[in-house]
Amino acid sequence: MASLINDILDFSKLKNQHLHLRLRAVDIYSVTNVVLALSKPLIKGKPLTLINDIPQDIPLINADEDRLEQILNNLVGNAIKFTPEGKVKIAAKEEGSYVALSVTDTGIGIPEEKIGNVFNSFEQLDSSITREFEGTGLGLAITKQLVELHGGEINVISQPGKGSTFTIKMPTSDQKREAVSRQDLENQKAISQIKILNNSTIRDDTEIKTELDGNRLKVMIVDDEPVNREVLENQLNMAGYLVTSVTGGMEALRLLEQGESYDLMILDIMMPGMSGYEVCEKLREKYLPSELPVVMLTAKNLEPDLVEGFNAGANDYLTKPFSKNELLSRVKTHLNLHRIHQATGKFVPYEFLRSIGRDTITEVELGDHAKKEVTVLFSDIRDYTSLSEQMSPEENFNFVNAFVGRMGPVIHDYNGFVNQYLGDAIMALFPDEIEKALEAAIHMLNECQDYNAQRIQDGWLPLSIGIGLHAGPLVMGIIGDKKRNDPATISDTVNIASWMEGLTKHYGANLIISESVYSHLSHNNKKNIRFLGKVKVKGKQQAIGAYECFAGDKEEICLLKNKSIELFNEGLNVFFNKEFSQAGALFDRVIKQNPNDLVAQYFRKQAAKYTLQGIPENWTGIEKLDTK
Repeated sequence: MASLINDILDFSKLKNQHLHLRLRAVDIYSVTNVVLALSKPLIKGKPLTLINDIPQDIPLINADEDRLEQILNNLVGNAIKFTPEGKVKIAAKEEGSYVALSVTDTGIGIPEEKIGNVFNSFEQLDSSITREFEGTGLGLAITKQLVELHGGEINVISQPGKGSTFTIKMPTSDQKREAVSRQDLENQKAISQIKILNNSTIRDDTEIKTELDGNRLKVMIVDDEPVNREVLENQLNMAGYLVTSVTGGMEALRLLEQGESYDLMILDIMMPGMSGYEVCEKLREKYLPSELPVVMLTAKNLEPDLVEGFNAGANDYLTKPFSKNELLSRVKTHLNLHRIHQATGKFVPYEFLRSIGRDTITEVELGDHAKKEVTVLFSDIRDYTSLSEQMSPEENFNFVNAFVGRMGPVIHDYNGFVNQYLGDAIMALFPDEIEKALEAAIHMLNECQDYNAQRIQDGWLPLSIGIGLHAGPLVMGIIGDKKRNDPATISDTVNIASWMEGLTKHYGANLIISESVYSHLSHNNKKNIRFLGKVKVKGKQQAIGAYECFAGDKEEICLLKNKSIELFNEGLNVFFNKEFSQAGALFDRVIKQNPNDLVAQYFRKQAAKYTLQGIPENWTGIEKLDTK
């Protein structure tokens, strides 16, 4: 705002010929160093180099040093704005009684039909809400008038796609370097260094503070205007928040896609390429307003603008110009609400709320429900009763907490969420991709192996887990009475997933998936999987295909199971054809290759039993189970 007001005031003074220059002998090399140092924050996020190519012995020019700095700031700022990558170079050479100072960039260039208008007042290439480049259109107009007020001239040559060169000719000073007091020149250099030092010190302190404290609440600023970002960063950093600032919506969304997390976003509306409204709508596809609060920062405060912002998913508005106290009060309020929602989210997951069409826990009502297609994961610790008998109640509690504390984040990493912790068991839901659920289960088994290495080192016995997966429809909703509500998932899908986990004990496998999961896997994800046959669980009329996935077994066991998979499948085929003697022989060969193949041991035992005792009446090969 201050910069804009100063531009308007300068424009008015120049128009009315009320602006007076304080001319003196000026060293343009020192002034250029200052301008480039102060311009460095403008290139944040761009692969751009700023170059001072002016000879240090260039003749002094007759100029108002402050106005010369203003001219260069405008030209360099303009070059940076329109140069996505490459370099911005300032050079100078003596031309008679003038010094020709050029600012060259490798930017987008100026269309031929626009070159004649670049020095016009309020001239912009684009003034839409998603205009590619910000600005008021006053900078170059003021620059031209300031140059001419010095008795100089300015021109531009440009080629679209290759960049532009602005050249100003300023009169040389009557005073030669040798005649000017060395002290005067040293003072100019000292003042330049102080300006540069002040700027860099402020930024360095901010970065150090941010790096040292990793536990503060995290705020993201999304604004294409460098001055706005600088002001917001300073105020929020001083208030104790950990701040990340980006120049546009695409960069903000990319950081979130990469797994970065933030407690609040301050989002400008008028930005290049992607407006704040569009960014907010994209955010709301993944994050509830209670998960990631968004405060819109804008000068557009008319009722239709506010309505559009709230419809896009904004939590609040902050109108420019804003006061520091208002900014911090609103940020604090929304972060406090966010922390409350975070706390409730530990008891009722955000994913559950989203599934029943609610944004916050306070909106939930008894009877809210929704039907979803999901993958259900059940995991359980084997022989937990025997393990728990060796521990005190407190040790038991700490053990279960340590175990589920490792497994919960794995589930979350694969876009699932824990619906219930059932003591040593976990029930998780994956609303999106079935393959993500399988990858999570494999990762959980790998995590269990790492956990066992630590347990053995600490003198504890290793543990093993069984995991079952099944995909199908279920109803997620709120059950209970007027005084007590619970989130619940009700469906046969949950029951079958539990049975799949129970089958791991029956067969001696670590991970068993149902036919509904297997049929949706890609070809690559069907590797490391063996068919086990069909099972009919208690209360079910329909038999369900069951498959062992051994990708999460120890590496050496996984390799041996892959090596013997054709032999295993051949043995299974003759087993279901009631050729039990031949099946037993084939499973014997599998076990010789891999003595730790418990599934092969199970089928060899069954084959030997039917060979000796005969086939049960009405035997179809379908395994009937009455208990998990």
